[in-house]
Amino acid sequence: MSAVRVGDSGRDVSVVIVGTGVAGITAAETLRGNGFDGTITVFGEEPHLPYRRTALSKSLVVGDLSDAKITLRPPGYWSERGIDIVTSTRVVDTSSRLVRLADATEAGYDALVLATGGRARQLPGGSSSPSSLRTRRDAEGLREAIADGPVVIVGGGLIGLEIAAAVATAGEGSQVTVVERGSSLLSRVVPASVAEAVATLHRERGVRILTGAEPIALGAQTVTLADGQTLTGTVISAVGMEPELDLARSAGLSVDSAGVVVDDALRTGVPGVYAAGDVAARPHPLTGAPMRAEQWLTATEHGRLVAMTIAADLGSDADTSVPVPRVPLAWTMQYSTNIQVVGWPTSGDRVDVELDDPSSVVRTFAGDRLVGAVCIGRGASGRALRAEIESSLQPAGVGG
Repeated sequence: MSAVRVGDSGRDVSVVIVGTGVAGITAAETLRGNGFDGTITVFGEEPHLPYRRTALSKSLVVGDLSDAKITLRPPGYWSERGIDIVTSTRVVDTSSRLVRLADATEAGYDALVLATGGRARQLPGGSSSPSSLRTRRDAEGLREAIADGPVVIVGGGLIGLEIAAAVATAGEGSQVTVVERGSSLLSRVVPASVAEAVATLHRERGVRILTGAEPIALGAQTVTLADGQTLTGTVISAVGMEPELDLARSAGLSVDSAGVVVDDALRTGVPGVYAAGDVAARPHPLTGAPMRAEQWLTATEHGRLVAMTIAADLGSDADTSVPVPRVPLAWTMQYSTNIQVVGWPTSGDRVDVELDDPSSVVRTFAGDRLVGAVCIGRGASGRALRAEIESSLQPAGVGG
């Protein structure tokens, strides 16, 4: 991407990014690193500089959550590049090419990126709310709470199981219970054969797995199930996230149940406004329906893509033909086992299962077309399989 200059002075051009997660900060870095010489301002509600959110579940119990360990860039990095990171600041309105803050101050923009991420999904509560894990503050509070006794995790998805593995590894395995309303763990993510293999990993370490268990009330220390059973301990709700859509709605953007509706290049229906990361619902490469992909790698790639789109829309001669993958790739550590989920392993009509070896790859096909895979203990295979799936998709460009 070559320099982005509008008129005689690119300094008059302003990009505002709402959200200090990886999508927002990657957009800022990509713009600046490839020649954009206007102003870049990134607003975030948390008091911290941008940090690795993936560390929250993976390092919850025994990992290092200090600034030195999880902050994404060293002190001075942002100011040296002329990127203004504004923390502890809530944006309340984005209409009329102005961002309005909670303190009533305003900032104008030529391009606005909503990278607002999401909040923990809530289930029906009891007398007090369960814990959740979305922010660094959540992680620090949970670290203290789980040291006091049994832990009950509601939700058998990737995050819930990472928390279970972290607690069990720290020596509390016999006191960990995972409650999953579906018939198996990871039911929306992986084929049943893989789900059972993951469940076995946990059971071997003393974790109690309850599937088909419907929670009807959650409190800070109790979970009541539909069958009348009551579980006690520190309750952690890990039932997914809901995209933060308040700003998008107030801006009049198209929003559906998946998130902020965008095109392949992450443009919304309002000129000059874009969405990226967990909040953006991009067309599904197989079905065309709006789809969010809640993965770190996807959010990073959204940041790069939205930067290229902004550059193109501002009239630069940027090379917007650089492909940005649309196939999701997520990874998780379950104890010492690396598991990568590639594409859409539950979307096909045929699953090739080879689980006899501790290091295995499970492939999902729609007809003869590979649409998803799960790599167990085969970390090097994930990106190659992702590229194979990507090569079968129709190309999508930035131009529009």
